[in-house]
Amino acid sequence: MTHTDVTPSSDDSQSIALELTCPIGLENILEKELHELGLTQTRLGEAQVKLTTDLRGMYLACLWSRVATRIMMPLATFQVTTAEELYDGVASIDWSLHMHADNTIAIDCHGTNHAIRNTQFGAVKTKDAIVDYFTKQSGRRPSVEKQQPDLRIALKIKRDKATLSLDVSGESMHRRGYRQQGAMAPLKENLAAGLLLRAGWSKDSQYGQLVDPMCGSGTFLVEAALISLNIAPGSRRQYWGFKGWKQHDHRLWQQLNDVAKNERIAPEDLQVSFQGTDREQKAIAAARENIKRAGLVGIVQVEMSAFQQHTFDWQKQPTLVMVNPPYGERLGDEMALISLYRQLGDWAIEHALNGDMMLLTSSENLARQIPIRPEKSSRVLNGGLECRAYRFPIADSHIKAGTREQVGLSSGAQMVVNRLQKNMKKLRKWIEREQISCYRVYDADMPEYAVAIDIYNDWAHVQEYQAPKSVDENKAQQRLFEVVSAIPLALNIPETNVVVKQRLRQSGKQQYEKVDQSQHEMVVEEHGCDFIVNLKDYLDTGLFLDHRPVRKLIQQKANGTRFLNLFCYTASGSVHAGQGGAKTTLSVDMSNTYTEWARRNIELNEFSERDHQVVRADCFEWLRKSQDEFDLIFMDPPTFSNSKKMAGVLDIQRDHVELIDLAMARLSADGELIFSNNYRRFELDEALQARYEIENITRQSLGPDFERNQKIHQCWILRHK
Repeated sequence: MTHTDVTPSSDDSQSIALELTCPIGLENILEKELHELGLTQTRLGEAQVKLTTDLRGMYLACLWSRVATRIMMPLATFQVTTAEELYDGVASIDWSLHMHADNTIAIDCHGTNHAIRNTQFGAVKTKDAIVDYFTKQSGRRPSVEKQQPDLRIALKIKRDKATLSLDVSGESMHRRGYRQQGAMAPLKENLAAGLLLRAGWSKDSQYGQLVDPMCGSGTFLVEAALISLNIAPGSRRQYWGFKGWKQHDHRLWQQLNDVAKNERIAPEDLQVSFQGTDREQKAIAAARENIKRAGLVGIVQVEMSAFQQHTFDWQKQPTLVMVNPPYGERLGDEMALISLYRQLGDWAIEHALNGDMMLLTSSENLARQIPIRPEKSSRVLNGGLECRAYRFPIADSHIKAGTREQVGLSSGAQMVVNRLQKNMKKLRKWIEREQISCYRVYDADMPEYAVAIDIYNDWAHVQEYQAPKSVDENKAQQRLFEVVSAIPLALNIPETNVVVKQRLRQSGKQQYEKVDQSQHEMVVEEHGCDFIVNLKDYLDTGLFLDHRPVRKLIQQKANGTRFLNLFCYTASGSVHAGQGGAKTTLSVDMSNTYTEWARRNIELNEFSERDHQVVRADCFEWLRKSQDEFDLIFMDPPTFSNSKKMAGVLDIQRDHVELIDLAMARLSADGELIFSNNYRRFELDEALQARYEIENITRQSLGPDFERNQKIHQCWILRHK
């Protein structure tokens, strides 16, 4: 006997109109599901299917629908242009057909208009009409119960029309009963089931196994197992909205439940397997609890592991891979996920022989990183976020990861590959000769790809220049994706080693604020000096690459000198001075972050704290108070600073004369001051020419990797006349 073989009661053949809501994008799947139950009088709408059936059909939909969110039974539709019309419309319904006077009720109001201006007012007005109806009839009245009332009533207001319905489901049907309330729930059960059905998973599935490599709390796995075991998704639910309905037929409902239990497939008869992994301990703990509560222990297997490292059992082919990977909320997050999506695609191609992968993501750009063309995609909403579900056929698994150039790389990305390879060819001899590991390889060479790409060992640090408002935001983001896609191919850098930031105009303390908390540090070498750099946590990395020739000049001039480094940042200039033989170095900066970083750089290069000191101070105030003398001074102030740690506001164009005079007062008679700044429109005040001997060394202070950006800084040497 099947669930369609129950003999109807004498009064269950009455025609009932229902509205079944579902996640947007799954309307066709819900309709197909109803048709398979023998419920064929359907009409599609947006996020809903309208169904005409009888009482038995209503129960079947409640018990067996895996995709529906709620099932509504409309009672009346009427005009609502005033609050009185709402009251009268509700009161005109014969409520004695649906409930008793001593039942409990809850009213859910959705929508407003000029007369019903908030949903709470609409709900109260509806409740008043129902209460008054029974009070007039019997003197007794129903009471309000918000959690699990006998009857849940839904009021929907759209423009001047109101529809009043019984919520037959009582609560959202995604709640199957196996997931704890409040547990992590990024993917609702009915959305997961709908996507599985769309992918072709069924109790008679062609697939031999389902694998979820980023399983989270295990929703795909549990729902797939419930489908394969032919377990009715509504069979575990204790609360239904129809149970307090006056016309509820308990005997018929129980018969349908008994049939459903008899139709279950025994676990030992299963021919399919279910495997999942996740890197997060919290996720795996939630998945295991859900599996236990669903009665699937020993059927669904999950392990805490990155999918790339886990040894799955691939015996039962073909495989359906179902995956809901992270999407990336911020630009940098999304860019960082490019590698993950590519690895996911390569992994699926290697293992899911003659199978398919269904991938849910909100990012079309990330979906493009899968090195297979999707067979089709469908728009769905996941927790209010617009996503697409992509189905990738792996029918011929001879596709190789190396085919990205044909499959995954756009013509724009190929242009970037070509330019990067051309630049590297030009720079290679210089890099080997200078023995440097950090350099700029690209700086908006093609204006439409407005980024700077710097290499730190085997890492690429990408900074996107802020695009003009005239540039379409989506187009700019697509071009950034093309750049990030090109880097691993052009520079032979692992995809996981590409860091992306957006370069915005900074001021005051913003330039020191963290943009991440990764504590991602590495040591790089330059002209015999070691430096700690952090590619992820701050806008800048800790080493200004454009100043490399200036630091080399300091190293050459430093032997036997007393060196002063003003606005020292991470004291890379001081380290070069120490390496060049400076007797002492003193580094001054007002940032706690960077003075601590400076001390670590000095310690890393094994210079003594006694001879190589770091001071946290406002450089202006320190210069005004200092009486010390120095033979070599380096000063690279910011263009503008309004930090609260400063006595005033620094504007380098306005304040550079005073700043230089203060520094020159601390310079020995035959000493040199190296002054630099990165303000593109900066002009050195002519009055300084009368007081000091000045040499412009800007051109000499730029390496071959900054030939395209010769205005990145300006640099002078000043001496006493």
